[in-house]
Amino acid sequence: MADDPCGPKRARAEEGPFERTPKQLKTDKPTEGTTTGVMPFTPRMGWGRNGRRVAARTIFYRLRMDKLDGVNIFQYEVNVKEQGSSEFEDDKLGLSKGIKLDVMKALENKLGTARFAFNPAPTLVSPFKLKDPESGTEVEEMSLIVDVPKPNEKRKRNFEVMLRLTREDNVRKVLDEYQRGGDGVVWNNLIHLLTSLNVVFHCEPLQRMDASRGPWHYTTMRSIEISRASEIYRAFTQSVKLAERGLVLNFNSGAAVFYKQMMLSAFLETLPINMRAFQTADENEAKKVNDLLVKLKLKVTFPHTHKEGKGKKRQPETVKGLAFDKAGRRLLCARDVTFFNKNGERLQSKLRYVAKEKNGGMRTETIDLDSVLLALSELHDKNPHKTTQVDKVREWFESLAKQEDGKVEIDDILHKICPPTRMTDYFRDTYNINLLPKVPIIWTGTKKKPSYHYLLHAQLAAGQRKNKVDSHETEQMILKTSEEPRQRLELIDGLKHQVARFDKDPVVEAFKLELSRDMIVVDDARILEPPRIETTPGQFVRFQKRGEWDHRFTSLFCPVEELVAWGILVTDPFFIQADVDSFCKQMQTVCREKGIKMTQPHVKFVTNTRDLEGDLKRFVQDVSRNDKSARLIIVFKGPDNDSVRYSEIKRVCDCELGIPTTCVNSRKETTIFKPFYVKGIVFKINAKLGGYRCRDTTLKASVNWRVHLPFPDRTKTMVVGIDVSHPAPGSRQPSVFAITALMDPWGHRYRSRYRAQSRRVEVGTTDMEDMIEGLIEDFEQCTDGLPNAILVYRDGVSESQFQQVLATEVQAFRNVAAKLAAAHDQADVMPSITYIVAQKRNHARFFPTNDRDASGNGNFDAGLVVDTAIVNPRMFD
Repeated sequence: MADDPCGPKRARAEEGPFERTPKQLKTDKPTEGTTTGVMPFTPRMGWGRNGRRVAARTIFYRLRMDKLDGVNIFQYEVNVKEQGSSEFEDDKLGLSKGIKLDVMKALENKLGTARFAFNPAPTLVSPFKLKDPESGTEVEEMSLIVDVPKPNEKRKRNFEVMLRLTREDNVRKVLDEYQRGGDGVVWNNLIHLLTSLNVVFHCEPLQRMDASRGPWHYTTMRSIEISRASEIYRAFTQSVKLAERGLVLNFNSGAAVFYKQMMLSAFLETLPINMRAFQTADENEAKKVNDLLVKLKLKVTFPHTHKEGKGKKRQPETVKGLAFDKAGRRLLCARDVTFFNKNGERLQSKLRYVAKEKNGGMRTETIDLDSVLLALSELHDKNPHKTTQVDKVREWFESLAKQEDGKVEIDDILHKICPPTRMTDYFRDTYNINLLPKVPIIWTGTKKKPSYHYLLHAQLAAGQRKNKVDSHETEQMILKTSEEPRQRLELIDGLKHQVARFDKDPVVEAFKLELSRDMIVVDDARILEPPRIETTPGQFVRFQKRGEWDHRFTSLFCPVEELVAWGILVTDPFFIQADVDSFCKQMQTVCREKGIKMTQPHVKFVTNTRDLEGDLKRFVQDVSRNDKSARLIIVFKGPDNDSVRYSEIKRVCDCELGIPTTCVNSRKETTIFKPFYVKGIVFKINAKLGGYRCRDTTLKASVNWRVHLPFPDRTKTMVVGIDVSHPAPGSRQPSVFAITALMDPWGHRYRSRYRAQSRRVEVGTTDMEDMIEGLIEDFEQCTDGLPNAILVYRDGVSESQFQQVLATEVQAFRNVAAKLAAAHDQADVMPSITYIVAQKRNHARFFPTNDRDASGNGNFDAGLVVDTAIVNPRMFD
């Protein structure tokens, strides 16, 4: 039976500060005097009552509400700039998160007050109003100079920090206002409060843990090695949320793959490259290594230049890539890198200074003879070339190729007066180390001031997360981190008490926040009955435990008539004709069982895939014979991690030619020829060619579109899905906004629209109304009428973006619906619009408290519903 979201409110086993009465349900509408421009949320009208009642232990911990009385939270806007800069443009100045954290720590010492919370944004949250350290009075704005020591140096960097008070929230007052109801302003106040509390709980782990990225904090306490160059770090994340009985903390565990701390030479040996060719500066191998090393953090374990001195520890530096010459064509090796000694650097600085002064303050890289002689005379006894004869310097100058204005390059003068030292000679003379002359060089720093490092003296820094994880590492991570529910529960509780240690967190204690020791138990969770799936008229799929259905003896509800004009393209050289024949035989057997007539396919083997696009187009022409267009292409490709080849196949066939394709991993010898694997392929092929497998009779759907959803007296419901795909971190590619709408009552036919929009923007594009209008028109063609109800599933929206979604996306649906209704002379008929949002970072796990409620693997059976205790008190959560 389907759950009834509009059922009457059930009695509560325990009352709390957010217990709602029927009278309070009516106060969610905007009242007079409320701020306009924001849209109200629809209040919860009741709770479901269907299903078997069970008790579930959650990964939520309750915050003690009795200690929050009188607690105020002050939020400050923080701007940081290095002293001497003109504006507060920290991002443009390149201030890293680490520097910002150091600045905030120094600010805390400067103020000399109790602990406050901060993050690298930077944002500052304090339980009291900050005081000016000189006058001792409370101020709303102040500007301070803080000193941040440089690593391993006596010098300090000076930063100017501008603080401005932006919000002052009383915790109890904000929660009470939200309980009484109100408009979007009350919701925004709650979001700001929850954001401030999240900063408090993240502050100490951000500084103490081995690595942090986004909301996750990683520890090496339970690290697991999965390969020679990578290991798994355990992690935890937490977030404060509002529940029925007050504030709760959601605490969850996770894992990620990190690079092991090891020498770079050993790391390169684990990569699929030819090390001998790379060490002799082979350009092809060097390009592979360059792509892998960019943005890695390395730590040089041996002093390589005179700047560092002997025995000094170096901080990790971000690799910009392998070093090339100025033209960017030739790879630099150890024998190509030269540098000036201290005397040469002094002369270089003096030459540039004199040339700049003589050029009216404009920087130049050329210099005349008089400026060279002046620079030499001003160096006095610090210059070893003080006694150099003027005639000799003039002779050097005249021997260089002069420009039309009588000037030469400063670097040319330096090479003549103070010849630079080669890296190979320096290591041989200073440390008695013979460097391999053809080993490529890596560089860090900036293009204006690059630092060159000998590749074999570098070490991978600890705490670097691996962004691109291959299939083997993914498989190992799943295998190593898979645990039974009891073990997972113990792991989460152990991370909370032994690693996070909020009970000993000085920042949390300063805000008078205290967590319960035990997890919250929901006593009135429910497990719904499974839906009835009909595969043929009168024949239903048998439901098994763990959310599985038994399809072994079922047929297709609506199979395609026949499979003709189709082909098999083999790009894997290890997949032979005998394998294709065996697969076709199994597929023919399955098609006969499911009622599909199958003809023999056109088979082609392609061993060289350099022109994969041309091979696919030519193969489609070969399949399209006897006046029949190609309907399906099955491609047997190699390893499943060949994402480039897979995307090329889908782009050419599905997007350009409009022919559905199915890609099969030909390396799965143990499963590819088995009936259950081939049966899954046949199900996919049937759906791609217009058939459908089954229908859900729980919704009481029929051919005349009478769908029993929670929309009374509605005969046509349009189901829509919306999501935004963002590029990888660091990429400059735009985000893609996509909308998909179902065109039939069974969920088998659909149409899509997508647009590119600004990078990392989550809320809908400006072309959203045009996309929606096109989909509704397609729906009208398929159903002979406009929809009476629109049900939207929206993925990836955080709580702080709810108002944006209401104001843009929901309003776009309303505008289009009103426009089309007026065009069809149905202006008085508006479809109901229901928006269902899957939130970001919603980490929720549920564990049975009673063994009789658990399935064979220790989890709940499929169909668990939790709509009390840990959910929002006013929304449909």
